[in-house]
Formats: sequence, structure tokens, C-alpha cells
Amino acid sequence: MSSRTKTIAEGNHPDTAGLGTTNDAETIEQDIERLRGDIAALAQSITRYGAGKTGEVKMRASKAGRDLAKTSQETLDSMSEELAGLEEAVSTRVRERPLQALGIAAGVGFLIAAVWSSRR
Repeated sequence: MSSRTKTIAEGNHPDTAGLGTTNDAETIEQDIERLRGDIAALAQSITRYGAGKTGEVKMRASKAGRDLAKTSQETLDSMSEELAGLEEAVSTRVRERPLQALGIAAGVGFLIAAVWSSRR
């Protein structure tokens, strides 16, 4: 064992020589235990912080999902009302002018048939 290692092992660190401080095994063990406690407390703090953030993110995502569902339902209701209005307008127009509606339907049918047969 070198003289430096022997000096350190005896608790007399060369850097602290002459300062009146000596580290014995008991003091080092106490420091290690204190560090272990600090690390455990830090780990618990990080766990609590992470759990809190997880709950916060979950709550935000849930709210966003509810908002999206509500907006989608409102849009669907609005479109359904608009479609019902258009259906009523077409029905009224057909009742007012049945021959014109029949002519339009026949013309559209003829155009579709012409396009369909030209593709074959």
C-alpha cells in the first residue's frame, strides 16, 4: 500500500492535513445514510410530481375529447337540420311544379346514361 493510500485509509487525507479534520468510517457511513435518505426523498418527490402531471394531462385530454364530441354532435345536428330543410324545399317545389320536376329528373337520367354508355 502506498504511503498516500495508507494516509487516506487512516482518515488523514493529504488535502485536509493540518486543518484538524479527520474522517473516520462512522462519519462516512452517516454521510452515506444521509445521502440515501436524500435520494429516496428526491425519488418520492419526482414520483409525486409525475403522478400529478399524469393526472393533469389525463384531465386535459378527457376535456378535449368531451369538447370534440360536443362540437361534432352540434355540427351533425346543424347539418341534419339543413338537410331536412333542403328536403322540404325540394318536396315543396316538386308539388308546385310536378311536370318540371319530372322533366329535370328525366334529363339528369339521360345525361347519366349517356356518360355511362360512353365509358364502356
